[in-house]
Amino acid sequence: MTFASPIKNMVTHTKKTPLSITSVALIATVALLPACSTVSVNKQASAKTITAQRGNIVTSKKLSSDTASALLSAGLNEQACMQQFDLCLTQLTDSILNEHYRPALAIFAELHYAKARQLSDSQDCRNALSRPPLDPYYANAPLEDAEAKAQQENTNRCLTGYQERLFDAIKTSYTYLFYDSLVHDFDGADQEKNPSPTQSRIPNDTDIQTQDIYNAASNDVITQLYRSTNDSDKLMGGTKVDYLPTSVSNLTNSSQAAIANYSPLKGKPTDQVKVMKIQVDDYDLGIYLPNENNYLQNAHKQTSALADLVSTYELRLSGLNSISKRPGLGISLVASLDDRYTTTIRQLLVSSLSGRLANEQDEDSSKPSSRIYPTGHLLLTGLIQPSGDSVLDVLSSRKLDIHLYNPYQNESVNILNNDYPLAANFSAGYGLWLSENQLDGVGYLNLITRQPEARLPKLFMLEPYDPNKRVLIMLHGLASSPATWVNLTNDILNDDKLRDNYQVWQIFYPTNLPILENRYQIQQLINSTYEQTDPKGQNRASKNSVIISHSMGAIIARMMLSDENLVDDLDRLDEQNVLSGSEKRKIRDALKASFGEDQLKERFELKALSQVDTAVFLSAPFRGTDYADRWFTRALRRIVYLPIGLVKTVTDNLATIATQGDLAQNPLGALYLQNGASQLSDKSSFIQLTKDIAINDRITYHSIIANNDADITKGLAQMQPAGAKIDLSQAVEDTEDEIVSASSSSDNSTLPAQPLVAAVTVDEDISQALTERLSDGIVPYTSAHLDGAASETIINGGHSIQTNPQTILTLRRILHKQLQE
Repeated sequence: MTFASPIKNMVTHTKKTPLSITSVALIATVALLPACSTVSVNKQASAKTITAQRGNIVTSKKLSSDTASALLSAGLNEQACMQQFDLCLTQLTDSILNEHYRPALAIFAELHYAKARQLSDSQDCRNALSRPPLDPYYANAPLEDAEAKAQQENTNRCLTGYQERLFDAIKTSYTYLFYDSLVHDFDGADQEKNPSPTQSRIPNDTDIQTQDIYNAASNDVITQLYRSTNDSDKLMGGTKVDYLPTSVSNLTNSSQAAIANYSPLKGKPTDQVKVMKIQVDDYDLGIYLPNENNYLQNAHKQTSALADLVSTYELRLSGLNSISKRPGLGISLVASLDDRYTTTIRQLLVSSLSGRLANEQDEDSSKPSSRIYPTGHLLLTGLIQPSGDSVLDVLSSRKLDIHLYNPYQNESVNILNNDYPLAANFSAGYGLWLSENQLDGVGYLNLITRQPEARLPKLFMLEPYDPNKRVLIMLHGLASSPATWVNLTNDILNDDKLRDNYQVWQIFYPTNLPILENRYQIQQLINSTYEQTDPKGQNRASKNSVIISHSMGAIIARMMLSDENLVDDLDRLDEQNVLSGSEKRKIRDALKASFGEDQLKERFELKALSQVDTAVFLSAPFRGTDYADRWFTRALRRIVYLPIGLVKTVTDNLATIATQGDLAQNPLGALYLQNGASQLSDKSSFIQLTKDIAINDRITYHSIIANNDADITKGLAQMQPAGAKIDLSQAVEDTEDEIVSASSSSDNSTLPAQPLVAAVTVDEDISQALTERLSDGIVPYTSAHLDGAASETIINGGHSIQTNPQTILTLRRILHKQLQE
């Protein structure tokens, strides 16, 4: 049997009988039909599928798949819908035949927000942000009156539409999110077909998308309202603001609250009090703040108390090891106060030339109270609630309440008798403070710049004072700053237990000052802060405080926890008979004349801080270090200057005894004529005076000591395996011997590389042979070790172990244990 070729037959047929035009059209139509009716299926990465399912107008600037599908089903084009928005909403409403109204709310919420974004990007609305013309004779000259009037009308119309769409997006998304708690009063509502889901139901993609829209629209309203009331760039038009009084004495009745409450109203700190009323067209907005006397204590002005209000939606925090967040409802905001203190390299250079910092010209920096800085960055969580208890009431409401919560106090918010978690970003304020203050650079320049006057220590509170939280005081080391604690502080903020129970105070002090003077000034500062925040000492914050200190800071911290009288020990500094008895008396008399009898006594008679019961010392050179006497550090020490004012105060009274250079070398004069770096030498008179001071018996202290020899740390771990922590922070490269060993094994498996030991908690005495070899490269173990420590941990690493993850974990364990005791 033979078969004819179809191609050959077709060719033959074509030659014999040409196809008619109708036949050709029919064949083409049949060929095109599959292309019109067939759905193609292609594989794609699962990540793209998830992105397409969960994306919406907030995340991808495109409508979600559900909203786009709803428009297509209704025969509506997205662009045409944006052009004729009200008509589009009417036709879309007519096309939704589903009895369940809740999914439609999510669609309308997204469309309202999409329209608001389109309006905000239009030229008519952007005209509200434009600057006045610079030159009337050139291209940016003012418009003619008629043109200007028409433009203003278009701008007002655009702003009104923008505001309306934002408010509608909030109301519809709010109704969707809390629909189960609202009365179903719309036509065709059937309670039986819309049972309230249980609280444990898993949120679907639409829930997450609609919460994003609610948050994004709320963010736009709150930030734009702030700009409008602050007379800066604004997209909110026609706002009328009614401020409430700024002080309690101006209140007309007890139901009002001041922006800066010196005493809270009756109720709980978690209560909200109304501080402002804003009218935006025909919408009435109420502004509520926390009922706390200290959260806005620096906000003394109505219109400029907050220099800036930034949403974390607009922040990208880099340089932090993690971002401490709490998921939930609301917008995380950072309110920056207008009178907050900042310190920059430029300010320090100005002070070196002029003698005073620009923002210290009007303050008496000798008073400790003038150097206590409450946080200048307040964390707030914004939430907008439309009024109404039914679906239609909320959707038609013209009254919205804007609540700004203190996220430290408020973990949840009650909406329609249900509790919901409140969002927070605890790293945002800390990150802004670090970026605004050039702490590291200022720390180094404080050490080496010649300054006319001493820059005295400062205390920074990283959050508003909380009487119910324990205080955690951090003291940095030589040529450093509070920036050294960035990872530790951020990990504390990221630990719910620690964040809820501790508030952080960080000390910034000039490390060129003599250490005795720094101790005196820092302790005065800390005592003044406790007295200022809690005069009667009854708050929890005035008890069980903790000091964490590194290097030079640890030496200062130990002196603040001791009750010894150093005056009694001064005689032993003259073992080499450098000075005669009469010369010693003259020096003591000169020191007394410089500071006064009482002030000299306060500098040499130590008294332990009564509020502190726990201390942790990191890489502490209690007995000094020979590193300070090596040639390169001795060269560095020559460019470390004492403040000129301090040198003059002391040397004027000692000039008749010897020259300044000689005085700096004798045992007594060196206590106040050597800079802090020089006094870390194990041969310095300061170390000889303080190396054996005792810590008050009521204080529990811990030592964290660095060792830069990994082999010694490994040997120590073998001696005390129960306290060893393996270092898995980085992979260990296989050695050639390990590879050979693995290839020769019977099962041909690869043996794992031997990991390093990260830390060892010492439970027993270390042999003398081992202790003599332990060192972080700068401070030997024999200098950092303290008898009587509640715990001693050896960290594998160099001197700057305060950033080491194992150090931070050890510190967190100590803090957790303190809370349990």
